[in-house]
Amino acid sequence: MRIKWQNVLLTAAAVLVVSSAWARTIPEPGKTTPGKEQTSPSATAVLPAKPVTNIAKKHSINGLKNSIVKIFAMCSNPNYYQPWQNYGQSSAVGSGFVIEGNRILTNAHIVANQTFMLVRKPGTQKKYIAQLEVVGHECDLAILTVKDPEFFKGIKPLKLGDLPDLQSSVIVLGFPIGGDNISVTEGVISRIEPIVYSHSGRRLLAVQIDAAINPGNSGGPVIHDGEVVGVAFQGLSQAQSIGFMIPVPVIKHFLNDVKDGTFHGFPDVPFDYSEMENPDIRKWAGMKPEQTGIIIRSLPPQVKETGEFKVNDVVLAIDGVKIDNNATVHFRNGEVIFFGHLVWRKFVGDKCTFTILRNGKQIDVVYKLCKFKRLVPNRVFDRLPTYYFVGGMLFVPLTINYLDAFGKWYKGPFDLVYMAIHGKISKVRKQVVVLSMVLADQVNVGYQDIGALAVTKVDGKKIKDLRELISIIQAQKTGYVILEMHNKMKVVLDIDKLRKATPEIMKRYRIPRDRSQDLADTIPGKENPQIMKAATKPQVMKPVEASAK
Repeated sequence: MRIKWQNVLLTAAAVLVVSSAWARTIPEPGKTTPGKEQTSPSATAVLPAKPVTNIAKKHSINGLKNSIVKIFAMCSNPNYYQPWQNYGQSSAVGSGFVIEGNRILTNAHIVANQTFMLVRKPGTQKKYIAQLEVVGHECDLAILTVKDPEFFKGIKPLKLGDLPDLQSSVIVLGFPIGGDNISVTEGVISRIEPIVYSHSGRRLLAVQIDAAINPGNSGGPVIHDGEVVGVAFQGLSQAQSIGFMIPVPVIKHFLNDVKDGTFHGFPDVPFDYSEMENPDIRKWAGMKPEQTGIIIRSLPPQVKETGEFKVNDVVLAIDGVKIDNNATVHFRNGEVIFFGHLVWRKFVGDKCTFTILRNGKQIDVVYKLCKFKRLVPNRVFDRLPTYYFVGGMLFVPLTINYLDAFGKWYKGPFDLVYMAIHGKISKVRKQVVVLSMVLADQVNVGYQDIGALAVTKVDGKKIKDLRELISIIQAQKTGYVILEMHNKMKVVLDIDKLRKATPEIMKRYRIPRDRSQDLADTIPGKENPQIMKAATKPQVMKPVEASAK
């Protein structure tokens, strides 16, 4: 088929003219076409302007922004690799807000290991010295105070509301990076469920919102209908515009917990469990068709001793709330949540009723909730590391803080990470003792390249903790110290040579004491006065009374 190029050109020209005319008939936003009444939508109809929503008016935040403060914290973090010293001074910036009682609520991770703090109100450059009143690292919350009464003039404390429904609109207030003034970000509540709090590693209730939580936002309030419904605290680095807030039920739990000035924490679920979605395991456990629940697979030693729970008990309900086979419970309208929330919403020392099925019989167990020690403790803050040093060998207890020294705790040595995840405390093992490093000296030649090894035996005896290792080494007068590691490797050294070499090694590597202050009670008198220095109490900074600019 032959194309007539003249016709093509004429057609293109006509389209161009029409399109140009169409473009000219589209009015500017908010204006109508002169001389025409717009009665129905048409090709040339004016598109109505989308109404602009005033976020401040929508969420009733006018007058509340003055209650948001910017926090400047100076920190000195412990060095768990060389535990006799701290890292250099660092700084952290975050947000907070004033609540009743002239208190400032913020995140614990902003003030962790702090040595000095300043706070500033919006609209002014004057800074005030703040003090830490109480902190709950487990739930990443802290309360600060300012002793200068001038700071609180003109500030209206924010009120706590209730947990909003899914898809409710909220705003986040704070001082994120990118500027110095207060920032207002809007989002919606998209998910409510327990997650791992990155600061402590503890799993608690959290709320996901689609407002970005950036560095500096942490500690700022999340507002709905003029009331605080959460505290911004962490984001998701692998995704965009996904942030998390500590919901108001956790905030209220924290505030009620610290009324006596001490944070006691959240109780633990008193057993390990397995889900029962498979019908065969439910039939094996003697459950009726209408019954649902979870089965206990292991118990902490202190729970096993009391006999209140037994392995293979089926937990049907907690405080009358039925547990589904996938370990969830009814939460709100059409929502489900992990059953542990029923335990975490209570306080340490509260009683909780567990309905269980044991040998085909349904019984109620009233249990007093508590916290359990872990073989490998979660992160701790505001305290110095524990260590013992002899003959160039550095011994420490295994903690998440120690594993953090490898960059990410889960990137540490495989054996140690496995113990952190799966290790269970018992009567014969209260702690995992690690030979962290060997500082080179002629007394330990050949061992200077080993480190990060779990010690299981000293002189053929299994050790339950670091104190027992110290006791065995110090009790030995002559002969060899034989250390056996988790990987069956042995370290054999002459005890007399070790003791004589220790002072010189400490001097060379600038180690002030052979053990941490919390192990001062293990010092055996004055056997070796060169290294057995009497421990002194840690120095406490006195609060500064004056304000600063």
